[in-house]
Amino acid sequence: MELREYLFSEISSCRWNFEIVSKQNGIFSGSDKLKKMSDELKVEKVKICPEGYKIKIGDCVFSGNGYADQIVKAEEMLLGTVGKFSGIATAAYEFSQKAGNDIEVVCGAFKKVPAEIRKDVRQSIVSGGIGVRITDKPFIYLDKNYVRLLGCVEKAVKKAREYDSSRIAVVQLRGEIDPIIEETVQAVEAGAGILMVDTGSMDDLKSVVDVLKKYENSEDIKVAYSGGITLGDIKAAENFGADIVDVGRAIIDAPMLDFSLDVVR
Repeated sequence: MELREYLFSEISSCRWNFEIVSKQNGIFSGSDKLKKMSDELKVEKVKICPEGYKIKIGDCVFSGNGYADQIVKAEEMLLGTVGKFSGIATAAYEFSQKAGNDIEVVCGAFKKVPAEIRKDVRQSIVSGGIGVRITDKPFIYLDKNYVRLLGCVEKAVKKAREYDSSRIAVVQLRGEIDPIIEETVQAVEAGAGILMVDTGSMDDLKSVVDVLKKYENSEDIKVAYSGGITLGDIKAAENFGADIVDVGRAIIDAPMLDFSLDVVR
């Protein structure tokens, strides 16, 4: 006889109420996943907190009932799920609040997580109040490998513009092939609409912005900034002239929000 089967042998026919309660303030995320997993466990759902809901310490985000073996499995499976996704949503919310309306924050790093949780991570970021796309308009994104393969920033942007001039050409500037100032000139004169300074260097950001200011159409071109951005970098990036910051690990690798599952008599 398996251990749990033995321990619960005298109460195996009893059903118990239980709750998942938040031990921290934050943003709740993982509602759809919670529904799916509770269905798989065959526990009866009584309440599930709405996706993106602002929660406080002590708030109940899920209540249900089930047999003893179902409840201990629920504790093993459900807490980590809502904890991780709520941690991501909470971090995204903190960045959105820090930025306010002065600078746009996005998180495109959801594409780097395992495929099986990518949809849920994407939802968590959105639930926290920030976007996952560098622009809502149609665009062509030219990352470092496109630039390397095509030879330089100028060639990459021109090729993208030749393919579809109606879409915004977004190009990463890293100063790998040419100095970053020269890459900025190439990008602007080739018709890029968003310059992504992907070095994590504020000096590089300032250099790109200074070059851009020399062009008459500078107001039509946005500057994005990425590379190890933390919450403390947001205002500095704004002050140096960034229009957009693309945050990665600080959101994707955010600590789990703490929850507890408690049997309620």
